[in-house]
Amino acid sequence: MSFLSSSPSYSSLTGFEDELPAENLILFEVAWEVANKVGGIYTVIQTKTKLTVDQHGENYILIGPYFENSVKTQVELIEPPNPAIKRTIDCMNSRGCKVYFGRWLIDGSPYVVLLDIAASAWSLDQWKTELWDSCNVGVPWFDKEANDAVLFGFLTTWFLGE
Repeated sequence: MSFLSSSPSYSSLTGFEDELPAENLILFEVAWEVANKVGGIYTVIQTKTKLTVDQHGENYILIGPYFENSVKTQVELIEPPNPAIKRTIDCMNSRGCKVYFGRWLIDGSPYVVLLDIAASAWSLDQWKTELWDSCNVGVPWFDKEANDAVLFGFLTTWFLGE
């Protein structure tokens, strides 16, 4: 599956009315530190989440990486109430990914989609090749953090594109 060559650009998203009904839109926020405390961004996300949930309600969903130890104490796994989100997760899971949905146990209890990068490591070579072929961006083969970022980025692209 090729992601980079088929991604729409902002300029191709014309034809929409100036204002779309807010109840039909989902606000996704993507961050490595969703339910994954690494540094200061975790605190920033936690601090603003309640206000964002108050403004957008059930239409606010954070996307982050799945780490079992963090999920055990920070996330309540549930079935997605939105049929489109459920379909996307089911589709990705049926194709070899592991995608989880739940509520992050912080103020506001936002929905989270968590992408298991370890379960998708089988795609790393293909995605790194695509990154090189499409963008001339090379990623060192033995750099774990860079490899994790590639996996997370492509899984996020897949999720949003599905």
